Amino acid sequence: MEADTRWMRQCADDIDSTGGAVGKLLGNADGAVSALKGAAPGWTFTDSVDELSSRWEALNKLVRDELSDAAENMRFNASDIDGNENFLTETWHNIFG
Repeated sequence: MEADTRWMRQCADDIDSTGGAVGKLLGNADGAVSALKGAAPGWTFTDSVDELSSRWEALNKLVRDELSDAAENMRFNASDIDGNENFLTETWHNIFG
């Protein structure tokens, strides 16, 4: 069975794209927080919106960091597999010419 390193690299690119999309959600969340605070002046529940927002930002960062790590690992493994296959091919040719 042969590993498809091109597919692995494409998956890593897709993971990076997903991380970018997750990061863009922060702008939408900021807009929603502002709209909520503006729509409910004087209400006490809006005091907790800042805490909710900071939790959302922390979760968003965690997800993006995990996705980034996954993409990096996928690329590393693809490179490692390519390196091993090249080594085996060169060794085979050196032995059996």
